Amino acid sequence: MVDIKKLKELVDTELNNLERLSKEMKEFLSGSKEEKSTIEIRAAGSILHDFYCGIEKIFERIATVMDNHVPFGMNWHTDLLLQMGKTIEGVRDRVISEKLIKNLKEFLRFRHLFRRLYGFELKWDRIKPLCAELEDVLTNFKKEIEGFFKEDKSDSELSDDSLTQ
Repeated sequence: MVDIKKLKELVDTELNNLERLSKEMKEFLSGSKEEKSTIEIRAAGSILHDFYCGIEKIFERIATVMDNHVPFGMNWHTDLLLQMGKTIEGVRDRVISEKLIKNLKEFLRFRHLFRRLYGFELKWDRIKPLCAELEDVLTNFKKEIEGFFKEDKSDSELSDDSLTQ
């Protein structure tokens, strides 16, 4: 058996990775050029893509370990995000707020778009707002995740299998 502390360690690893992405975006945005080249826009898109993927990894861990259910089907990404905003009676409180879900939906939409477009089709004026919001969204995400784990009982035990899936 593994306790919630082990899950928290795995989540902390992902939070550190997200922090690294935030620093990369901050460095990217600090560049003096207002207009970005196609290559620079692709780079920003990659950071945004990775950012949501990292958040989703955290959600998948929580859903697997605590909820014993990761959504499936065509809309599983959206369903997983919404699942994190719900309390599961007798299992856990909500992980994130409705406001954060709304913010994260924009990053999820972008990730979907990023995977289906050619990089040269990305438009700077369309992704610039997400680039600018990334740091604040991460700050709020970290606060809510840390609050979730503080409220949860750290002596709960979970199976080893649920952490390695």
